[in-house]
Amino acid sequence: MRRSALPVLLGTLACSAAVACGESGTGTTPPAPKVATLKDPGVTNSSAALDAGATAQNGKDDLDAGAEWTGPYAGALFLQTPIMSDMEWPRPPGDADDMKKRAKSDDPRDKVVRLGYMRQGARVPVLPEAHKKSNCAEGWYELVAGGFVCGKYASIDLNHPRFKIAPHLPDMTSALPYQYGYNVANGTPLYRHIPSREDRLQLEPWLNKKKAPPKPREDADTAASPVSSQSPSIVATAIPVGGTEDMMDAGVFFATARSGSSDGRDGRMMLEENPYDAGVAVPWYLRDYDGGKPQGITLDDLKGEGPVARRMVKGFYLALDKEVPGGGTRWWKTVGGMLAPYDRIYVQKPVSEYHGVWLRDLPSKMGDAGQAPTADEKAEGKPAKWPGLGFILYPRAKKYIVSVDHKHVNPGDSVSRFTPVRLTGDSVVIGGLRYDETEDNWWMRGNEGTHTDPGAPPDGLAPFEKWVDVNLTTETMVAFEGVNPVYATLVSTGKRNFEDKEKDHPTPPGTFRIREKHIAATMDGDVASDSPYSIEDVPWIMYFNGSYALHGAFWHGNWGHTQSHGCVNLSPLDAKAMFGWTEPHLPEGWHGVMSTTEHPGTRVVVHGEAK
Repeated sequence: MRRSALPVLLGTLACSAAVACGESGTGTTPPAPKVATLKDPGVTNSSAALDAGATAQNGKDDLDAGAEWTGPYAGALFLQTPIMSDMEWPRPPGDADDMKKRAKSDDPRDKVVRLGYMRQGARVPVLPEAHKKSNCAEGWYELVAGGFVCGKYASIDLNHPRFKIAPHLPDMTSALPYQYGYNVANGTPLYRHIPSREDRLQLEPWLNKKKAPPKPREDADTAASPVSSQSPSIVATAIPVGGTEDMMDAGVFFATARSGSSDGRDGRMMLEENPYDAGVAVPWYLRDYDGGKPQGITLDDLKGEGPVARRMVKGFYLALDKEVPGGGTRWWKTVGGMLAPYDRIYVQKPVSEYHGVWLRDLPSKMGDAGQAPTADEKAEGKPAKWPGLGFILYPRAKKYIVSVDHKHVNPGDSVSRFTPVRLTGDSVVIGGLRYDETEDNWWMRGNEGTHTDPGAPPDGLAPFEKWVDVNLTTETMVAFEGVNPVYATLVSTGKRNFEDKEKDHPTPPGTFRIREKHIAATMDGDVASDSPYSIEDVPWIMYFNGSYALHGAFWHGNWGHTQSHGCVNLSPLDAKAMFGWTEPHLPEGWHGVMSTTEHPGTRVVVHGEAK
């Protein structure tokens, strides 16, 4: 009976790592090119070695940070291999009364918690002895960093077939842990295995094609082309090359690079004939949406049968493992083990290489120490002790020169978008426009940028305790150690629509703690006013309030403006920097980590109101 809780645990783990911003979440604890990494010189990067904090979690000092382990390793055999605090599985959740009773119970199944998990192909140092129990016949292995894994889901035999076929590990040295691909057309199938040619022709009817007709001469009458003579409801929409429609928010710029096409036709495919009899409903992905998105389709409608695991809506993103040959063509194998037709996927280019700044790398004439405002100062409207940073948002912004009497202003040299500038705290209004003085003796015009404006520290803050301030009004984030700001950047929070609630995605204000962290996890969801969305392995996720998280966003570069479905979007470099800086730290080899009572997550304070 004790083993019956495992499917529930694994299901809960999968859900906590695949929930979308703004969807309902339990909020419980737990159950959740080469570029610079923006590593804080004063912070240990958990991707470099098992950090001392994680090792101390179970009171161990067997492996010092950076020391070479000479004992056995346990390799993860499944996409999510749970790491438990004890050699037990938790009982399935019960009602409120039952949970109260369990809180006082001495049953180890009521005390055990998930500490985190490993992803297939990862390995961690373990003690050599396997502890066999009825709930894990293969035996439990104790991790040197703390925690236990069941031998059914991890093996010390690193030649195990499931370990050998694992996708490549996340890249912890780059801005993104994986390479990503953009699905360019509706209906692209994700196969469980390489299909036969016959199956492909049936499941991908656009492959039943004939050569596109030549372009008609301007001086001749031309008959209707074979395509235009067909019913538009059965003609596959042409696939544009290098489109600019973002599946998350229409109109947001993103860049793609075509991964290739086996037939040299830039991915444009046409049906040779209608494969469906009269009266038979045409599949959603073959209908004409007049350039728009398919309406009324849900994620459940995308589930496949037989060799097809599911189909994709145009704009879905995949995490790519590698290119593989098979069936006379090429495929993209995803990190999740599925196969996508090569010529239906564009490899995503970085949209923006923007990142914020460690304040120690942007010297100030005024200093930063002890500069967080107090609650009383904020309530009384007193100016903040820390003047903060300004960020340029307008692409054609200028450095302005204000006269000594503060009555006249003249534009000076240009200043690049996203430039961070130190402010002095002085501002003037000239001609109805606000100007903020910078430490470099020029003025930033208010409507050409934004500035940090952190709130008061949370109650009960310990000296030098880490916390994160997110200002919805200014779309900025500041990381603090106690009252000392250490990092500042631009963010993109929930996009507002005060006229249509279905399109209104506010980021809820409040004081929270990071509940769980994932190197990468899928975010997807159904949007009533739009088609569904799905992004595999969204990078550097830090859940802090139900399904709301701080996370990296590689699909847009709209920093300093609202953009998301409710989460706090960070540039990939910013998200990676905060992922390594915040608590709980991720031990080496783990893919996700949960906060615990003994090791709580970093506090996140969200305040203000998005415009």
